[in-house]
Amino acid sequence: MPGHLKHGRRQLNLTPHLASDIVGAPVPFCRCSHFGVLMEWSTRPQRADQPFGSWADDLAAAFVRLEPRRIAEQPFEGAISRADAAPIQVSLVTATRHTVLRLASHIARSTDDLCFVNLQLEGFGRTTQRDHEQTCAPGDLAVADTTEPFEIANCHNFKLFCFAVPRRLLPKALLDRPRLNLSRTEAGRALSKTLAGYAEICLADHQRSMSSALVGAHVVDLIAHAPGVLADLSAERVHIPVLLSMMIDHIERHNEDPELGAAALAAKFRCSERYVHRLFAATGRSVSEHVNDRRVAACARRLLDPEFARRTIAEIAFASGFRDISHFNRLFKRSHGSAPREFRRAALRAD
Repeated sequence: MPGHLKHGRRQLNLTPHLASDIVGAPVPFCRCSHFGVLMEWSTRPQRADQPFGSWADDLAAAFVRLEPRRIAEQPFEGAISRADAAPIQVSLVTATRHTVLRLASHIARSTDDLCFVNLQLEGFGRTTQRDHEQTCAPGDLAVADTTEPFEIANCHNFKLFCFAVPRRLLPKALLDRPRLNLSRTEAGRALSKTLAGYAEICLADHQRSMSSALVGAHVVDLIAHAPGVLADLSAERVHIPVLLSMMIDHIERHNEDPELGAAALAAKFRCSERYVHRLFAATGRSVSEHVNDRRVAACARRLLDPEFARRTIAEIAFASGFRDISHFNRLFKRSHGSAPREFRRAALRAD
């Protein structure tokens, strides 16, 4: 397949002679990232007799052998980005509406022992396997076992994250007629956002602090305990790493709320404040330390952002969730080694 390797600002064309051999051929390439190599495929067929172009080969390279089929007479476009996060692979798939089938003939020639756990982002998907149908709205999960035939139909243009997970890592109960409509409950929606956040980390171009193995193992843990989250269990009966991840993700998304703290988390996740403090004690930092860390980081970004140049430091601090400017100044200096005003001036001088 034609390919390009991008590393920094240098681009090496590995097989330039192949790109012109097929009209509408894909342009896959790989980029180095903190998680190893980010692989990308895309196709936009231009020949009527090849409505999917190289999409079947792209799917096989990114996932397993699948057969795409048309739903409607419309030009096809598709793109895949995939990153390794051992022991899993994380992909973003964007495409116009179509169906894919995993056939018995594919399985007979395959040694893959994977499950696809798809998180719908846009559109509506329907996964059918063993006479069981899973319908997915945005925010829902669907599970497909690649060792048995299945069909995944997206009747609208769609976007989804695909987590390719070794079957041995998932509980058998999860594969038995799964129904993971996370979008229907508040706890489910929180879990959906957490999974999406981890997928975005894996696929991000810039380096992140967490290792791929840590992220991959944690995603498997979140998926494995999704049925328990949907069962409307009390928070104190949800697997601790799963609940802690959901709380940290909530802090990441809502740190500008001045009311955010242990009491707000306890109310949100239906547990006691004491239990919240106990969960965060295992991280080595308190709830308020987690919240303030995210608020200080948000303030630092805004102090460097030209769009906030006319905003006072106090305005930026209050908009980020702080209520006491002196407290904010102390925390900022502890984190960045200089007061907010000095930090902003140094950035302006550097420009």
